Amino acid sequence: GANLSIATTGIAGPGGGVAGKPVGTVWLASVVNHQLASTCQHFSGTRDEVRQATVAFALNWLINRIDSDG
Repeated sequence: GANLSIATTGIAGPGGGVAGKPVGTVWLASVVNHQLASTCQHFSGTRDEVRQATVAFALNWLINRIDSDG
């Protein structure tokens, strides 16, 4: 019964990156009022910086989706 949802997955580092999916590659998906959207982002920095950038992006993206949905 939720109207909002967000999910993330990716490679925060320091290892795990491969050709085509380097460290800092993050996929996000969100649902707002049954409308699904996804995006791939690339962040740089340490593991903690990538994680912090992911959270900041995810929350701002979700807020913008809510605002544009009316």
